[in-house]
Amino acid sequence: MIQEILAPIICFLVLLLLIGNKRFFKSGSITKQILLIGFSLKAFSAILFGYLYKAGLLTGGDTYLYFDDGNIVYSALKADPFIYFKLAIGTNDFTPVPKILLPYTDAMHFWFDNSNYFLVRLNALIRPFSFGVYNVHAIIFAFLSFIGTYNLYLFFENKVFSKRVLQFILFGIPSIVFWTSGIHKEAIVIFALGIILYNLDAIIRNQYSKSHIFLTIFGLIVLGYIRIYLLAFLMPLMAAMIIYNRFETRQSSFKTFLACIVAFILGVFLIDMYTPNLSFLHELLVRRAFFLNSPGNMTFSVEGIPHNLQGVAILMWEAVTNPFIRPLPKDCNVFLSYIASFETCILLFVFISLLVTVNVKSIYRNPYAIFSILFGLSTLFLIGLIVNNSGAIVRYRSVAIPFILIGLCLSRKENNLSIISAPDFAKN
Repeated sequence: MIQEILAPIICFLVLLLLIGNKRFFKSGSITKQILLIGFSLKAFSAILFGYLYKAGLLTGGDTYLYFDDGNIVYSALKADPFIYFKLAIGTNDFTPVPKILLPYTDAMHFWFDNSNYFLVRLNALIRPFSFGVYNVHAIIFAFLSFIGTYNLYLFFENKVFSKRVLQFILFGIPSIVFWTSGIHKEAIVIFALGIILYNLDAIIRNQYSKSHIFLTIFGLIVLGYIRIYLLAFLMPLMAAMIIYNRFETRQSSFKTFLACIVAFILGVFLIDMYTPNLSFLHELLVRRAFFLNSPGNMTFSVEGIPHNLQGVAILMWEAVTNPFIRPLPKDCNVFLSYIASFETCILLFVFISLLVTVNVKSIYRNPYAIFSILFGLSTLFLIGLIVNNSGAIVRYRSVAIPFILIGLCLSRKENNLSIISAPDFAKN
């Protein structure tokens, strides 16, 4: 019992000292106090996330399954360190499973799922230092998420007018803080996105070292394991941003992005035609069928497989609107869901307000605004196309919302001054 209390406290204090003293956390535009508060909120959210699932107030999460499977992998360390490292960092999802591994793989839930097993690996690697305390794992996941959030801040800090607004979006919006912390995929997604964008930006600006290249590739690999569709959305947008900055096509930012997206869609179409085993469409249909056939407490009805133009129109409308408006009050059945619905109304009001005041021309010419908005909207669209559960939508969209908000803020006017051009951002 004492270990359950002391281990998380010690882990939390050590990470606080690291944030307060490590040379990496040294941006002059954000105070140490905000960073420490930001991490503290994430750590608290991660612990609360686990408690709410354990108490049954949140359902459908695999957070304890990741932790338990990590413990199963760790149990091999005493018997045979070779087996532990093979399970923790070796390949998975293959058959036949060697007899020496069967006692462990049979007891686990995610051996045949690369995406989920990646989180099992992380828990297995943390386990030798965590004393088997769930909250220690939760705090470490919160720290990884914090690193990603901080790197996103570094990526955007010289591209926005108001750093205070940027700080609030990344460190202060409750749903973003809560759902991007804890032992689940969103925490690692934010970690990977932050690592990718910050280091890619250094490469684009020709202010990079080998570590920037390595970390960019590392982040792309991690994102590919966790959320392959986010990597698919990210690649053409990254290519467009690189092309735009390299060739300084000042007046054709949107056209550059459009060309890269069209080229990518054509590539996906050709892959679907000639390599059915790698079909993106098939993967999308499988994931949608999983949600449609897995009803939960906050499941709502959606259009099935459309058989006519009207069905297609309804499906597209639901895909566009559901990520923005769910959960509706009628979807709610517990106090927490009503809070989520209330925050959704506030965010919707903020979106509408930003759209009313947005400078469309500045979006058209700003590659960072286009990148952020397109990445966020494409993610929301896919969520709306696949997911029919309000609780899942709230969690999944926590990654997309900050990009859309930041993208719209990048293109606003402040004090009646027009936004500066993208190349000027790089000089600041």
